[in-house]
Amino acid sequence: MSMGRSEMLALYRNSLRAAQTFETYNFRAYFYRRTRDRFHAIASKALAGDTQAFEQGVQEARAELSVMQRQGSLNSMFAHKRIVLEASQNSVGRHQRRNGE
Repeated sequence: MSMGRSEMLALYRNSLRAAQTFETYNFRAYFYRRTRDRFHAIASKALAGDTQAFEQGVQEARAELSVMQRQGSLNSMFAHKRIVLEASQNSVGRHQRRNGE
């Protein structure tokens, strides 16, 4: 089964959206990076003309998408403490203005 460009981009976007559903910063960053790297590898296989490896990569990406969606919803069910990297820009800006920086 050959996959068109629009279908591939939709799978990529859905995978990035699923990665963004994680509440925990480390999980979110890991799955975002993993998704980006996986699709770059799939694209290089497609450009090299290796259709079998391309199809296998697409199947793995679909399977990983369903896992990320399930795990993202599970992760969002539990409260997490925000880390310093996740501080909003507004609070950082107010802090800097108060200190005269």
